[in-house]
Amino acid sequence: MEFTKEKLNLEEGLKREWLITNGIGGYSSSTIIGANTRKYHGLLVAPLTPPARRFVILSKLDESIEIRGKKYDLFTNVCKSYISQGYKYQEEFRKNYVPIFTYKVAGVEIVKIICMEYGKNTVGVYYKIKNGNTKSKLTLAPIMNFRDFHTMSTNHNFDINQTVMRNNKVKVIIDGNAQTPVYMKASDGKYIEHQNDNFKEMFYIEEEKRGFYPEENHAVPRSL
Repeated sequence: MEFTKEKLNLEEGLKREWLITNGIGGYSSSTIIGANTRKYHGLLVAPLTPPARRFVILSKLDESIEIRGKKYDLFTNVCKSYISQGYKYQEEFRKNYVPIFTYKVAGVEIVKIICMEYGKNTVGVYYKIKNGNTKSKLTLAPIMNFRDFHTMSTNHNFDINQTVMRNNKVKVIIDGNAQTPVYMKASDGKYIEHQNDNFKEMFYIEEEKRGFYPEENHAVPRSL
């Protein structure tokens, strides 16, 4: 499956979806422009008692890149009154075994590859940046949740407890679920803690079409 820039407009991009799995009931899924259109979408949807009790843990990663002091948002999110436009920087989407996104902005190329570890509730996101001699800085914001994938966190305020561990690793406990902590690890960079930071009212177009309430909140515990 391959889509080039002319097919990566908003209308086409919101219609086309991808999916990869981890072999124990978990999966990663979204659209080819990275905007979630279903409550079932998420970068990490994990079975807490495999293969049952699938929970949306990591909804998505929102990326921004700063080039020569100017910030560009690469992500696309849909809200009822606003749609961010990171898809305009996207050059390509490919999926043979894993999804690969390519962006170009101000002479800098950013490639993102998403994969899952077989047999584990683990998702990996790899970034490769070709910036030559151009100074640039990539920022990642994890958009998180902790709910059954059939439900939604509508009008929900999250209780987030987070602990920075060694080797760029963070332990996150969401809504007091200490028995199922979430771990994030980065190969490089520095974590910036967010307090009481919610992504409010993400809008799921496909849920509205099915007659369900289409909006929910997410938590943003940290950025990198």
